Amino acid sequence: MIIFESTFPTDYRRREIKQILDYLITGKFCQIVSISGAGKATVLRLLAHNRNLLKFHLGEKEKPIRILDLNLLELINYDQEQLAKFLLLALEEKVPNTHDYLVLTKQLNEAVAKLALSKQTLIFLFDHFDEYQNRLSRSFFQLLRSLRSIAKYKFATAFATRRDLIELVDPEILKDFYDFFIGNTIYLKIYDESATHFLFSQIEGVFEKKLSQADKKNIIAVSGGHIKLTKILAEATLREDIALKKETLLATPIVAATLFEIWLALTAQEQQALRSIAQNKEPAKDALENLIKFDLLKGTEQFSFTIPLFKEFVLATIPTLIQEKLTFNQDTKEIMKGSNVISDLLSPAEYRLLRFLIANQGRIIQRDEIVKAVWPDAQVVAGISDEAIDQLVYRLRKKTEDDPNNPQYTQTVKGQGFRFQP
Repeated sequence: MIIFESTFPTDYRRREIKQILDYLITGKFCQIVSISGAGKATVLRLLAHNRNLLKFHLGEKEKPIRILDLNLLELINYDQEQLAKFLLLALEEKVPNTHDYLVLTKQLNEAVAKLALSKQTLIFLFDHFDEYQNRLSRSFFQLLRSLRSIAKYKFATAFATRRDLIELVDPEILKDFYDFFIGNTIYLKIYDESATHFLFSQIEGVFEKKLSQADKKNIIAVSGGHIKLTKILAEATLREDIALKKETLLATPIVAATLFEIWLALTAQEQQALRSIAQNKEPAKDALENLIKFDLLKGTEQFSFTIPLFKEFVLATIPTLIQEKLTFNQDTKEIMKGSNVISDLLSPAEYRLLRFLIANQGRIIQRDEIVKAVWPDAQVVAGISDEAIDQLVYRLRKKTEDDPNNPQYTQTVKGQGFRFQP
């Protein structure tokens, strides 16, 4: 059976894939970061299924490498036993009929040790990691460390995310597993020439029709080369010769949904910065670094949108996204801003804090109440410093407030604590 990803050209995202492989084959963990729809899932599938691409980058070194693409969307729940079984299944190991985590991890350790002894390099690629990192227990990271200790330089992991995990994992995890996340981050560019040309050729093959050079140029001019948008616009051009006008495109449900998906992965501060730039106003400097890393903005002093249609979306959306309430959905356990889920942007501690604030809105909340809600396992409440609480509150403000220095939702009541106004 021919796997679709095996047909991709070997120079597909050449620079970025080389960077990723340079980390992984030397036993380093890394992050692959891109905005929604920009192609990180495709990169993971290529690494797992395109041996020609691996040989192009690694030569004979590719032979002993085993790469597994692990999509966390496939998991029903995220308890430690299910995760261990998930990894055993991926390794094609027989999964014992037990819920004993020690038994499961013992078999997993033995499987990885066997691969290492046979001089095979094992690489786990975790897709959608940022969306589910706050459901994973500490034991997950401990397990990865254990596997790396067993296999040494013959084991590595890549986390595919929509933003740097340094912003998402709790400080306690970051402190103990900093080498998982710090220093080895690859941001995918929105536009890659080889990827875009291959995409056009694939779509033309399906439709058995050719796009004119003018069509291709116009599509890229609107989409900025964003993979998902480019695909949608190319298909619409071949199918119905759609007009590439902003009003028409923004009114097209699948186009609007794709742009909205990008928007939802941004913090409130980042969204506000994009609003300001779209309106030719001065943006908050704090939010610009990430937006440039995400390749949503280009320039140094005068910034412009990499995806021109996204600018039109931001301008059209501004009137509907101001003063939205923060609420907790009891049925789904999700935290919402208006109708938008923002739970994915939060670390476990930030999630617990915001959920507690929403449940106690309007009243002054003491610091010791926050400690009990956020760190329920803390042996001594006094052991959590005021500085730790203030840092947590500020991290939460950066993700929920348009201006974290002038908060609308989580307000400080001097000498007493905090008050939350939804």
